[in-house]
Amino acid sequence: MENKSIYNLEFPTGVRQLNICNYVFDAVSNYDEAYGLMPNYSVTQITGSHQITATVSIPDTEAKATLIFENAALTKLHDILFFLSIFTGRNVFAKDWNGEEPIIEDYRPHTAFGGQLRLSINLNSKFKVKATGEIIDPETANGIPIWDMEWVSSGFDAAIEKVIEHVSTNKWRDIYDDGYFLILYRDMIRWQIIEKSFLTAWTIWESLFSIENREWLSDKDLKDTKSEVKISYVLYKYLGISLNNKQRNNVRLLVNARNRLVHFGKMSTAVKTPEMKMFIQTTDQIIAIILGLVPNNTLNSREHLNTFLNTGRIEGTKLRLVSRNEAF
Repeated sequence: MENKSIYNLEFPTGVRQLNICNYVFDAVSNYDEAYGLMPNYSVTQITGSHQITATVSIPDTEAKATLIFENAALTKLHDILFFLSIFTGRNVFAKDWNGEEPIIEDYRPHTAFGGQLRLSINLNSKFKVKATGEIIDPETANGIPIWDMEWVSSGFDAAIEKVIEHVSTNKWRDIYDDGYFLILYRDMIRWQIIEKSFLTAWTIWESLFSIENREWLSDKDLKDTKSEVKISYVLYKYLGISLNNKQRNNVRLLVNARNRLVHFGKMSTAVKTPEMKMFIQTTDQIIAIILGLVPNNTLNSREHLNTFLNTGRIEGTKLRLVSRNEAF
């Protein structure tokens, strides 16, 4: 069985092995040390570098990748690493070259966007008894001193495998044209200026409109359809929102902002950072639905979206308090 080194895989709390589609990922023996050298979510500016945090045991017989795009030689490992990158907020990749080569992949964590999608997978909170290593449910943990246990977030690998199985079905691939927009989504959540993420999110929405309507609209009709119609369609298709005239006018504020940014390199005065964040985070929820998940709303994006549709702005929106269990 072949083994490969894996860069930047951050394991869930208390977990040191993941089994996804028969690919077994084991944390390296010095995982805690390697993890400490990775750029993390602190206010300290860290130059950092990539770190090998795991090894993967590759099955003797490998299935082809679902997200192949232009490289038919890719295997299922490509799909796994792709979704690990999205759902851990790290750029996870395998060392599949010999010798020393410069690594051009971005080592920085994806802290700006994508959080709502990452929170949309279901994890099970369990505990590990320090003395025995036994993994127990919270109910069984009653009566055991908390200092004798460690919190374990289990079920991550099963959740990732379920997503991969979902997008690997012929039905999903036919509906979503093999899912190239997921590549755009990965780019949207990477560390960059918000304007670039906003434009990438916009491309995803227009791509979804074209994919959903390609059977009865010609390429010319798809191209000529007004952007506010495309945005309105996606809102109705995935979020069940039917727009009235006032809300359509507010959608046009986003359309004008997008056009001004593309053609003049500036955002409009009507749409600023909060509105762009709302649009990007709504994209998180739509992608969660497409991946067969129930979208998380910890960041109140649904409330922000509704406020924008009704008022044309979201500044001053009151945040909804959430419990720790709901957030994690």
